[in-house]
Amino acid sequence: MTARPKVTVAGGGLAGMTAALRLAERGYDVKLYEQKSMLGGNLASRKSEDGVELDVYPHMFLSWYHNFWKLLEDAQVDRDKSFASLSGVKQLNRNEYPKFSGLTNGYSPRHAVQNLFSGVGPPADMFVFWYSTIDLLAERFNPTMLLDDVSVTGFLQARPYMTERAAKACDNFITMVWAIPAYLAAAEDYRSYLAYSVSNYKPPFLLAKGPAGQQVIAPLVAAMRAHHVEIHTETEITSVACADDRVTEIGLRRTEFNRESYEWEARSEEWVEEVDELVIAVPPLALSGLVRKGGSGRPVVELVPRLAELARLRSQRIPIVHVFFKHKLIDIPPDPVGLYDSRLALAFTDISETWSGVPEVADRTVLSVSTSDPFALPGTGDDDDAFAILCGLREYLPFELGSGWGNSPDIDWTRTRYESNADSQLFINETGIDIWRPDAACTDLSNLYFAGNFCANRIGMMTIESAVASGLEAAQELVNRRGHGAPVEIIEPAASFDALCVWLRYVYAPSAFAAKAWSSGGDWLRRGWGLLTASEADAQRADS
Repeated sequence: MTARPKVTVAGGGLAGMTAALRLAERGYDVKLYEQKSMLGGNLASRKSEDGVELDVYPHMFLSWYHNFWKLLEDAQVDRDKSFASLSGVKQLNRNEYPKFSGLTNGYSPRHAVQNLFSGVGPPADMFVFWYSTIDLLAERFNPTMLLDDVSVTGFLQARPYMTERAAKACDNFITMVWAIPAYLAAAEDYRSYLAYSVSNYKPPFLLAKGPAGQQVIAPLVAAMRAHHVEIHTETEITSVACADDRVTEIGLRRTEFNRESYEWEARSEEWVEEVDELVIAVPPLALSGLVRKGGSGRPVVELVPRLAELARLRSQRIPIVHVFFKHKLIDIPPDPVGLYDSRLALAFTDISETWSGVPEVADRTVLSVSTSDPFALPGTGDDDDAFAILCGLREYLPFELGSGWGNSPDIDWTRTRYESNADSQLFINETGIDIWRPDAACTDLSNLYFAGNFCANRIGMMTIESAVASGLEAAQELVNRRGHGAPVEIIEPAASFDALCVWLRYVYAPSAFAAKAWSSGGDWLRRGWGLLTASEADAQRADS
């Protein structure tokens, strides 16, 4: 009887779990190592001292995540029971609570007119915002610039019809969805995301009806165990030794979490294990260090010098405050909410609106509040950083703030938590980095593979689906090389409106210029009548 091929997976995030499960299903002996105490990576949930599980990051799950939904279906997850369908995202302006504006089915043509008058911005600017989406989508079929070399902001500012408010609306949307500013986001990746979303928008997105650790990760862990995946948590890979054209062994050590430094630190001596096939699914910074450490053999980077460029790939932490109020705040929607023009680029999701069967969030408002600008925090300690986020939130929502962290009488401080997320950073889809993103199979080493949403994959933009797709691509390459097991299926999202977008680009171009003129002219009139706000005056000067 032929021995079953052995695979070691380093990293228990969604990409690593996907690769491990699909390979185990095909008759591979899979061993998975994860540095942390829980699996799931940025889709994991942390358990507090009182047993409440709170997500590392709140996530939106889109309809076009076909490979993700297929993965959950195979893990016996009922999508309708575990996820709530929502139609849009919301925006709240300063001093306008409880008046939330927002886009309804923003990718649906049927709601285009409704969204122009949604209150997110003046109708003329919203038309420009809508047209810029069409314009960007048309670039694939009818290119006017190299999108790989330009950010979303760069693309928008290069368009002569663009207005400052329309560009800001786009930036607000990107910041809320990916937690990075539009001036960093690669235009080509954003274009791909839009193409998939426009082609698959029913429903626009979904939210989990409970902690992701329960709704997503636990079923996947159960599926892996059912296929005999050997799972080791609190164990990190420390080195990768190579000889000739193969990885021969890896270094390992046990870890524990240091709450003060917010790092997973060593708590044992290192040991080594031989490997047959190796899939590395760790974050880019960790991978950049790992390829340089060869243990008793040659390091990966010595045999594959271009992997030294992994250091160019950047990630960013997104701090979160999970705020447990003692009561219900009125009219808080279940949709994710962006706080327009907030100094810390704040957004929140009220998890109490969608989570069911979780008594700790019943009869009260529980907001997961994130800041996409951690550099603007005081940086003088967790309490100061957390309180700065609450101060920013108080500019938009009515509650008694108190004099410092732990003092507000409106907040349940026994459950409210701040997470700096220094150990769970999000990959930044920056302009021009695609050349440095590693492929699924390392061509110079016959048994080494990479997975993670920072790897080159068919999705591009940092999403849950790109993490799954990268895990599938690593498994697919391994199966193809090894010649063992059924082919790994990867579902390609539909994106079939290129020709239509080119037609719309030229049909509506005059209207876009007219909308800009209307926006600027209206501002000049309002300024003459003394009705223009300071921010609107700044936007007018930028447009001119």
